[in-house]
Amino acid sequence: MKPTFPVFRRMLLTVAVAVLVMTPHSWGASKYKVLHQFGAGKDGPGSPSGPLILDGNGKLFGNTYSMTFELVPQGNGKWKEETLHSFDGADCPPWGAPILGTAGDLYGTSPGGTNCHGEVFELNHGLNGWSFGVIYSDAAGPGLLTDKAGNLYGDIGPGDYYGAGAIGKLSGTSKGWVYTQLYSYCGPPGCPDGDGEPAPPVWDGKGNLFGTTTDGGISQPACCTSFGCGVIFEMTPNGDGTSTYHVLHRFASYATDGQTPYGGLVMDASGNFYGTTEYGGSKGNGTVFKLSSVSGHWKKTVVYDFPDWHNRALPNSTLVLDKAGNLYGIGGGGNQGCGPYTCGVVFKLAPQKNGQWKYSPVHKFSGPDGNFPVGVIVDDKGNIFGTTSNGGTYNSGVAFEITP
Repeated sequence: MKPTFPVFRRMLLTVAVAVLVMTPHSWGASKYKVLHQFGAGKDGPGSPSGPLILDGNGKLFGNTYSMTFELVPQGNGKWKEETLHSFDGADCPPWGAPILGTAGDLYGTSPGGTNCHGEVFELNHGLNGWSFGVIYSDAAGPGLLTDKAGNLYGDIGPGDYYGAGAIGKLSGTSKGWVYTQLYSYCGPPGCPDGDGEPAPPVWDGKGNLFGTTTDGGISQPACCTSFGCGVIFEMTPNGDGTSTYHVLHRFASYATDGQTPYGGLVMDASGNFYGTTEYGGSKGNGTVFKLSSVSGHWKKTVVYDFPDWHNRALPNSTLVLDKAGNLYGIGGGGNQGCGPYTCGVVFKLAPQKNGQWKYSPVHKFSGPDGNFPVGVIVDDKGNIFGTTSNGGTYNSGVAFEITP
């Protein structure tokens, strides 16, 4: 499967940027804390390649471009890093976030490339530690989704047009993992039905899958890129093991529409979905959008239109919701000084009684505290955890926590 070009473009850009040391800033009453500095000792050369995940025991798991790691809270308020698997020259490096399986195992994906075909891997936790194995090796996008039966879903498989990709399912059986293709993306660049998932899809509670693509859909001149500006899609099961793919919205459908989502979707308690586009909007700085069902039809509306490139712009990850219905995400704005770029920001959008959403910066990065955030999660207490791809002591990124 082809790597999604804009995603790799951003990866290479962040790795190449140097850090200018500045004083970190916290915003409001929130407290920012670096949990781990990547890049020293056993960490290897890789920086975080995706957001963190949290298990029921308060442990954090994540990927860098050289390892899958675990962060364990200590009694003194510090966190201890454990390397679960190091990816050497024989392994393809991971990307996206790992996921926890139903039995406590970890699953993740590796991109395609010159020496990699795109893999799905498994890390089993046994008496002697973690064991690594590849369970599929013919194309995989960033990240996975699981169901209650332990099946894995995502951008898995080469598709009918080899290299275009597919939405696939991996089922664990007594004879190993079995692959089923659910939908194949089109072959030509700029496929009108979308191409290149930036994150795994999500369930809606009724067995349907919802997700986004970064490419495909509407192309130039309405879209800013010839690869297409992406779509929102739904996969509905047909009852016979197959599924039907539906395009719910093509970005760049109107002049101020968002373009090129680099994150997936999150669903609230009412069944509405929220996501981001890195570009588009009235100022070209990106949007946060809402997808809701109205009279049996899906309607996309803009929740927030980013106005200022330097302070709040270019949202580029999957959003998360807290118990109060607030949205959290990351963007490319913030403090100036990380090379020629701003260092990135964690932001919050709070719903208001008048139906509007209030934007506020939670933390603006400055270099020593990390820069170029990769993604965030929120626990039941409202604590925010995340990673940055650069910055910190060794300019290889950090893991951080923001407490309310």
